[in-house]
Parts: sequence; C-alpha cells; structure tokens
Amino acid sequence: MAECRVEVVASTPEDVCLAAEGGADRVEFCTHLASGGLTPGRGLAEEALAMAQQLGLGFRVLVRPREGDFVYSRAEKRAILKEAEGFLALGVDRIVTGGLNRDGLPDLDLLAMLNQGVGLDHVVFHRAADEVDSSVDCAAIFRDAGVKSVLTSGGAAKAADGLERIRRWSDSGLQVVGGAGVLPVHAKALVDAGVEAVHASCRVAVSNQKAGGLFDSARTEVSAAQVSELVAAVRSI
Repeated sequence: MAECRVEVVASTPEDVCLAAEGGADRVEFCTHLASGGLTPGRGLAEEALAMAQQLGLGFRVLVRPREGDFVYSRAEKRAILKEAEGFLALGVDRIVTGGLNRDGLPDLDLLAMLNQGVGLDHVVFHRAADEVDSSVDCAAIFRDAGVKSVLTSGGAAKAADGLERIRRWSDSGLQVVGGAGVLPVHAKALVDAGVEAVHASCRVAVSNQKAGGLFDSARTEVSAAQVSELVAAVRSI
C-alpha cells in the first residue's frame, strides 16, 4: 500500500508555511472557508504557490466560482475551465473542482469540458460528490467519465462517518482523498478504508486586539501543531 498523504487546507501564503512546519505533504489552496471554500485570486495563489515550491509542498487549488449549490450555468462552467487552465499554467499540481446537474448527478458536461481543456488527470472532483444520493453508483459514473480522483467525506458530515462509501470508491480504483472533520484519531480508519490522502483544516482562531472596525475581523490560520499531530497519527500506521 502506498503511503497515505496529509493534505491541509490553506488560504494564505502564511498558512502554507505553517502547513510545511507541521510536516504536511501538500496543501489545497482556497479562500472564503466559511462558505466551504472559493477560488482564490490569481496573485494570492501565485505567492502561495511560490512558497509551497520553496518548501517542497504539493499544491492544489480549489476552483469554485461562488458559494451555494453546485449546479452551474454555462457561463460559470466556462469560467471554471478558464480558471483551471490558468492555474495549471502557473504550475499547480491539480485543480479541485466539480459540479452537479439539475438531477443531482455529476455534471458530465462540465467534466467533458475539463477533460478536453486540461485533462481529467489534472482534476480532483470535489465534495459536490457528497451531495449525490447514496443509491447512485457514483464511482461508475466517475470511471466512465474519466475521473481519477475524488475529495469526499463519503456522503457524511464527517469523513469518519462515511467510511463505507469511501472504501467502496477506493476499491473501485478511484484515488480518494478523505476529508471533513478529520482529526488524528480518525487517521487509522481512513487509511484502512484505502484513502490516498487525508484532508484537514487544522485551523485555530487568530487573536485580534483591535475592537470595532467596519467588518468582522475574526479569522483563522493553520495550526502547525495540529498538522504535526495529524501527520504523526498517519505516519504511525
């Protein structure tokens, strides 16, 4: 069995440094974590990518054009493809994206666009997959469409509660990244389910002494200590 990787969600270049300090293998870069993550700006992503390359971290970028559901208009799909092309041209490892049609199934039109434009070898289908009804053989749909890798919680609120689907998808030949509420105590079960990587936020609140202001100043950052605990749990298996 190949060694399980540790993937940490990063939203700033500083997060990338903290993830590396904790021993992570790679980061998934995105912004607006409160909505589940959105596409980062190009300049910010370039700075973070340069930091990751300097530190020897793998670097993936989330491409999600807006908050809310995963049913996208034709214009939004074109935007997703343009973002994917642009980020891959910068040198990122993979794009994390996906969409659903109005029937709640993986959007084959979007996948065909991505396959023609950038190749699905460079794409990870994200957690939109977790909104597909469990009665659907989603792994077969992905396989037929050419999808190689999926980020999933197994359809549950936490990946530790979605192990059955995670194992089934992994056994089907998909590279599965297990994410959502992942803690060090969950590492063994996820590795035993066959995940290629565990995906976690490992975040803590940033203290801010300034009161007031125009907007909510609360934010979080990656905790190198939490990353280190997760890495140790994965490596011990």
